[in-house]
Amino acid sequence: MEIKKILVPVDGSPATSRVVEWACHFARIFGSELLILHVVSIPPVQDVSGIQVAAKELEEAGQSILSSAVRVAEERSVRPTAILDFSVGNAGMRIAQIAKDKSADMIVIGARGQSRIRMLLMGSVANSVVNNAPCPVFVVRPCGDQDTV
Repeated sequence: MEIKKILVPVDGSPATSRVVEWACHFARIFGSELLILHVVSIPPVQDVSGIQVAAKELEEAGQSILSSAVRVAEERSVRPTAILDFSVGNAGMRIAQIAKDKSADMIVIGARGQSRIRMLLMGSVANSVVNNAPCPVFVVRPCGDQDTV
């Protein structure tokens, strides 16, 4: 099995560094290209008057999240490619589609440790990715010292 490209979706949560560390570990083992992705999920709106201001703020926040994740990778001697993607709707489905479009051989994603009730009511990005990804998915669970939202 060859793993040439690893996709790492990041959200800026406390677990992001740990997820990137795992992805870097795999990238070094397999000699893989590392793609760090942040999906800016924009909810569908009726009134578009304020969408440009919100989009600019979301883009700046997304760039900051990507920069932090890239820094973590570079500290581990991995030079990733950063991708900022805007999406309307389900971020998990968008991540799975990007994995397909970029021919990713593996996805490394964090799980936020949601309660069963919250996951049933709201869903989970990681769960959506696991169920729709075109490649294997490695899920990094939170440690005891990290937030579980």
